[in-house]
Amino acid sequence: MNELIFEENREAVVRLSERQLSALEEVGRRMAGRADWWGSERNAKQLGAVGDAASVIGIRRRLDGRQSVVFRNVAGSLRIGDLKLQIRPKIPLAHFFYLMSRSDVAPRVDSASIDIDSSHELQELIIAWLVDEAERVIRLGLHRDYSDYAEELAEVRGSIHPIPTALANLSGRAAVFCEYSDLDEDAAINRLIKAACGEAASDARIGSLVRQRARRLVTAMAQVGPLRRSDSRFQPTRLHSRYSRVLPLAKLVLAGKGASITAGDLAGRGFLIPTPGLIESGLRNVIAGALAPRDVRKRGLRLVEGGISLNPDLLIEGGQAVGDIKYRHFGGDWDRASLNQIVTFATGFGAKSGFIVGFGRGPHARMSVQARVGDVAVRKFAWDASSDAHPEQSANLLAEEVRTWLQ
Repeated sequence: MNELIFEENREAVVRLSERQLSALEEVGRRMAGRADWWGSERNAKQLGAVGDAASVIGIRRRLDGRQSVVFRNVAGSLRIGDLKLQIRPKIPLAHFFYLMSRSDVAPRVDSASIDIDSSHELQELIIAWLVDEAERVIRLGLHRDYSDYAEELAEVRGSIHPIPTALANLSGRAAVFCEYSDLDEDAAINRLIKAACGEAASDARIGSLVRQRARRLVTAMAQVGPLRRSDSRFQPTRLHSRYSRVLPLAKLVLAGKGASITAGDLAGRGFLIPTPGLIESGLRNVIAGALAPRDVRKRGLRLVEGGISLNPDLLIEGGQAVGDIKYRHFGGDWDRASLNQIVTFATGFGAKSGFIVGFGRGPHARMSVQARVGDVAVRKFAWDASSDAHPEQSANLLAEEVRTWLQ
């Protein structure tokens, strides 16, 4: 079996057959069509998942018969016939998995227990986390909500629909057609969890023990119905606090499901997940831990005029400082767009300090660039993503730099 290795957002020149290209194009379109799973319309646009030719996989045919292929802000693996494709994150795997373990989707586990050498194992890790968290929710009890039903019954319940009831009686059936609400486990949040566990249980690439646990979870949710299209728009409330970790994992699994297709007689199956949200969440939690007990959160501000909203990734103590996370490698100097953005964020929230956080390697691994625009002091911090840097050390160095600067 042939194997190709890609890095997300980096174009690679390959030679693929027309059937393989068709399968890849279908994967890209299908995942783009699932933009409702990317977290927001803004994220979908950043991922190339919006538009007439929407696709998370860019393919450009070259004059020499080869193709240029780029995977846009996704990581994971694909298998198309006898071809395996591994899509690695743009930062070293050790750093990616460390930050993912610090993100909101990860269970509270010791990062030392994560030992992954390739992005092929990304799916198995996420599904193992999903199963762990789903089992915890089952132990605590599934959320119950009111569901609406309209059906023929032997006795009156709720409101009666006279015409269907009359037709049933005229045809010889002693029944009433009723519309009613019932408190049960067939709620949107449970359907999402069950559907994700069903995907895990049916995937032969997952270890047999994890699949067996996933099947038991599906059986335990027998009263929960199949996934509905509207479920992707579900927003949890305080009543769903016990689902806070399993729900993002379920959505990741269902998002990755879009990478499984059949193009003609060539089957394609894989698991691709959007990376920017994971990295943003992981870095925010690292910085929040460094600045504790100060309040660090993501919050937007809608301006009264112009319909413009400001959405920094980091708001410290309600506006003492603002920050933004860039999932990219920094160069030496400020780029105009990032500088303008962070100054705008700081001005909008009335903050005197603004900073951006990204990644550095080589000569830029420990880069720290400062500037001042009017009354706003700005700074650029880089997580050391060099291949020989230990993620824990990079996290501690970044935390100390941010904490010291904001004192």
